[in-house]
Amino acid sequence: MRAIPIENVFDDPRAIRRLVERHSPYRALASYLPVSATRGDREASAANGGTLPWFRSTWAANGKPLVEGAELILNHPRFREAASQLFDDAEVVPNTIAINVNAPMPAGGVHVDIPSFRGAARDRYPIQLLQAMGSSGLFEPWRIVEAGAVVWFYEGAGGEYEYWPDGLSGAKQSVSAPLTNRALVADNDRMYHRIGWVGEPNAKMPAISPLAQIAHNSARGWVISDGGREVRCYPDQQIRISILWKGGIKAGGGRTDDEQLSAERIAQIFQTDLAARGVAADAQGSPLSDQAWLDLVHSIYYSPVELRE
Repeated sequence: MRAIPIENVFDDPRAIRRLVERHSPYRALASYLPVSATRGDREASAANGGTLPWFRSTWAANGKPLVEGAELILNHPRFREAASQLFDDAEVVPNTIAINVNAPMPAGGVHVDIPSFRGAARDRYPIQLLQAMGSSGLFEPWRIVEAGAVVWFYEGAGGEYEYWPDGLSGAKQSVSAPLTNRALVADNDRMYHRIGWVGEPNAKMPAISPLAQIAHNSARGWVISDGGREVRCYPDQQIRISILWKGGIKAGGGRTDDEQLSAERIAQIFQTDLAARGVAADAQGSPLSDQAWLDLVHSIYYSPVELRE
């Protein structure tokens, strides 16, 4: 699987960083993703109550900017050109921007990004369900193929971007600091990757809950708060910022746009496969709101990666 690097992504990277600062605060990633999607080193995470100081916000969804200035990133030609090159000159339709803000922390979990399918995407469907759908292999005819570009703003210790272009049995590759204004474009929905350790190896993480957030203060740097109390303040250079851009690939052939998945069809496909496995798992009402059913399906089809290094 190919990955295409881009150097000097933005003409004025400081303006992009100021934009990230201006649109804070950012919520803890753990507030809307299952632990299995974010957990890294088990011992460090356990000491931290299971919540890493990893924060996120969505700036564009379904091709529409959600905050002022996001269009500068969403329509950036260098992302579209590299994405098109990655998929043999296919047409690319930009659709998503997500901002990640990381304080010093252990390496994140090895993962692939949350997939999207025709009729089932992140704007309506639970993350747990989409993860299970992607891992199951049952919904590949409906998968929306996407290119993902990750651009970084960080020059501190650690913070490598680690990835496995030839699968987990292949060699690990990494992009190391200084990371500012550099990007890598790949199929992140199917290429395993993770954030390496951010900061000094002996850095102590703040004890926070999934309700924590981080905000930029022009005089003090980045401030983590939780439940109305200030937890920790970090200078700008200790915070790793990354911007995830995604674009859908329009390729010939395949299913047509009117062949969309519905919640009922998704549940039926899962339940047919589960019955063949000897598992009884009827959803009570809508599978979008039956948490017990979502937990069961996620536990059966999605397995977090455990690396032996």
